[in-house]
Amino acid sequence: MKQQTTLPPEVIMLFVTQAKRGDKEALDALYRHYAWPMRRFAITRVNDPMIAEDLVQNVWLKIEKRLHRLNDLTLFQSWLYRALKWEILDWAKSAKSQVGNEQDNQPDNSLQMTSLPPLLAALPESEREVVELIYLNGLCIEQAALVINIPAGTVKSRLYRARAKLRAILNEEVDHETG
Repeated sequence: MKQQTTLPPEVIMLFVTQAKRGDKEALDALYRHYAWPMRRFAITRVNDPMIAEDLVQNVWLKIEKRLHRLNDLTLFQSWLYRALKWEILDWAKSAKSQVGNEQDNQPDNSLQMTSLPPLLAALPESEREVVELIYLNGLCIEQAALVINIPAGTVKSRLYRARAKLRAILNEEVDHETG
């Protein structure tokens, strides 16, 4: 797996400011910093690395054209993930509409979480999404709330429920192993 270099927040803000002014090198630096975590987020949703790569590329093409609209530069990371979430939703709608009528009653396996550990797959989608954004992609509560478009308090409660469910699953597994 690719190792991501962590950039300090002030460097990210500088790159965002420069990219907003049209600096291609700054935009490339932001891409190098965020592309891998964005791919990982997309792969967990579409379960296909090639499609995930295409979705991330589409988002970056749109970001390049729309970055001038971002007024609060501190929201850049959540803005990126929100754009990626919308791109994934659009892809899912398109993929579902391309499937023949005979498959309408079958579940959409393209969005299954089979590449993640079964523990996360056992969580409801709303809780799994919060866990992924915060623990796998490093967003804070407020950023996750912006991505999902829910209040920060709802993110906290979903995270609390997810932790409790994961704890219960782990305790159950330990009980089965020792009992």
